[in-house]
Amino acid sequence: MNAPIEPMPPVEPTPPVEPAPLAEFTPRPASGLSDRPDTATDPPFEDPGECGPRLREPGDLIAAVPAMLGFMPARSLVVTVLRADPESPEAAAVEVVTRMDLDNRGRSATGLLVERVAGICVRHRAVAALALVIDDRATEPTGRHAGVRARKYGDLVAALEHRLDADAVPLAGAWAVQAIGPELPWWTLSGPWSRGLQHDPATSMVTLRHVLDGRPLRGSRRELTDLLAIDPVARDATAAALGIAAAAAARRPARLVQHGDPRVRLRLELCRVLGYLERVEAGLRLTPVELADLAVALRDPALRDIMFGLAPGPHADGAEALWTQLTRALPDPDRAEAAALLGYCAYTRGDGPLAGVALDAALTADPQHRMASLLELGLQTGMPPERLRRLTDSGRETAADLGVRLGPEPR
Repeated sequence: MNAPIEPMPPVEPTPPVEPAPLAEFTPRPASGLSDRPDTATDPPFEDPGECGPRLREPGDLIAAVPAMLGFMPARSLVVTVLRADPESPEAAAVEVVTRMDLDNRGRSATGLLVERVAGICVRHRAVAALALVIDDRATEPTGRHAGVRARKYGDLVAALEHRLDADAVPLAGAWAVQAIGPELPWWTLSGPWSRGLQHDPATSMVTLRHVLDGRPLRGSRRELTDLLAIDPVARDATAAALGIAAAAAARRPARLVQHGDPRVRLRLELCRVLGYLERVEAGLRLTPVELADLAVALRDPALRDIMFGLAPGPHADGAEALWTQLTRALPDPDRAEAAALLGYCAYTRGDGPLAGVALDAALTADPQHRMASLLELGLQTGMPPERLRRLTDSGRETAADLGVRLGPEPR
């Protein structure tokens, strides 16, 4: 059961803590790709006798990919970034797994793709990288035929290998499959030719570990987009209530003028939002009027920034459920705030695919949404979730300044 959100004892007014700027973000690049990369981080793989599995052959890696990504990829390039394992000098650990769409044509699209992979490898100080092509249209080479799309993917792997060489990151292996599944074939795309049969992803030790950790494993990326798809009935009902909610919110500050402290209004609005969060944590669905009230509250940047303090932490699951309800029920541009908050929650727990879909929804609702743009760029470049903790800490510090404890004390 989630820990209650408890008011703290009154404190003397001090200036609120502003969210720390993410100075390492650069302007969002133009993209020639038809899909943004899905990036997930994963802890090191260790000996089976300790706490995790070790990937020893291509069949092991391929079977682990759906669990590491969080869904079953199709028509994708999946790149596994390896880093040095300080506890085992002879082994490498999985640092990042990133998926990119393959349905792109032309040298410019290929160039963008390999540059993106190289940037992720450099950022994470990769010691090597592994590539897997998944395409149901490709065929395995035979003695008489090189295989359908063999040249296309051979050129892609060669371009990737050449680009990574410039940063001293070897491409340690490249393979292709038509799909991921038990007993389906895999074959090499570079180096000495070899082939083999895949292991069952359902019995992979990586899959087992992720299931035990409570991480969702989705059948396809489409499940993610469906999860956040707009509910037209709920959207219309919520949109009809927004005007009344905005008018009610405008009347509330007038009744608080006598206090002379602008923090009083912000604290009351924060407690209103947290009351809705507690209802969602109890398993309730909010009404269109309540969703409209929340949407109007999130129009205040100061209150919105405090919400980053909910993840990661004891209320992260409830916050994700709340932002999901809002994302499905709000019209544009209000939908962008909820989707960006959902993207942040997913990002901080390493669910890159859900974060990517949520941030895409935010930027569709409001292409100029600054925070969604910054988070999306961080996701594209493989920024580790730990780098986002400054936003969480800042949100909690600001809430504490108002007398409300959102979670563990900021670091």
